[in-house]
Amino acid sequence: MDESKSIAHKHDMNHYGQSSYPDGLVPWHDAQAPDIEGGHSVGRLRSCGYCGSMHPADVAAAIRAGARGHWADFKYGWPHKAYFDGIPNPHEGMREIRSSANFKPDGEGWESVLEPQYDQRTGERLPDRERWVRYSTAAATTHGKFYTVHLQDASPEDRATIEQHLGLSFEFTDDGGVRWKPVNP
Repeated sequence: MDESKSIAHKHDMNHYGQSSYPDGLVPWHDAQAPDIEGGHSVGRLRSCGYCGSMHPADVAAAIRAGARGHWADFKYGWPHKAYFDGIPNPHEGMREIRSSANFKPDGEGWESVLEPQYDQRTGERLPDRERWVRYSTAAATTHGKFYTVHLQDASPEDRATIEQHLGLSFEFTDDGGVRWKPVNP
């Protein structure tokens, strides 16, 4: 198995996913530091190239470092996603933009920046657009999401850490089915 790709979406990808990843294997995006000049206003954790989920090894490491997870709603009828807070931020102290608007907001600390615009059909450069931003410094911790289908990508140790923390264990079948049950205390 190529560990730089996820097997988690082999059975649940829609038309876009199937045409973009015909083998069903989705690459993991590396963590990315904020680069305001390069168009990345905030940092990104390592994530699935299809759904944006955190990598299970990073989730388990965050849990071991004190991060706390909680379930999202069961919108799809099963515990498909958890949110995590208190994740050690690999981009701590870096300059980032956490707030922006297309109009001048009330309050202190907002700066005007010009943002290049391009025609979506032709790619032709259009006049720059004014945007208002508030710069900040990346905090010591951050937050992220984790889709439980990515437990299929986890090592046995990391999977056990995540399942124990969230209180449910999962079984994934070869045809894309999923079952879950409470973790034995």
